[in-house]
Amino acid sequence: MVKGSQVKPSTTELLLKAVSAKAPSGDPIHQKIGDLPFEKIVEIAIEKKPDLLAKTLKAAVKTILGSARSIGVTVDGKDPKEVTRQVDEGVYDAVLAKYEEKWEEAEG
Repeated sequence: MVKGSQVKPSTTELLLKAVSAKAPSGDPIHQKIGDLPFEKIVEIAIEKKPDLLAKTLKAAVKTILGSARSIGVTVDGKDPKEVTRQVDEGVYDAVLAKYEEKWEEAEG
């Protein structure tokens, strides 16, 4: 490891920390480990920007939603798959717009 470099937490680690869980669900479809507000998903997407291939905030958020679903985290009490559909439908456009400047300023 190069001196001075920091190991960045993985998306899974950030999600687990956000829901105060130690490990992902062994059965993420049936056993949920926590719930996060949509805005926390957006914040994680911005934090992970340098590590994501996503070109837009919306795409990055959808990536984080996929990770949340795979470990058993719900978003606003809903399955992240449903939230992803709502993102595509524009339901969260106003929320995403509030974070667009932070996304642009983030390294990546």
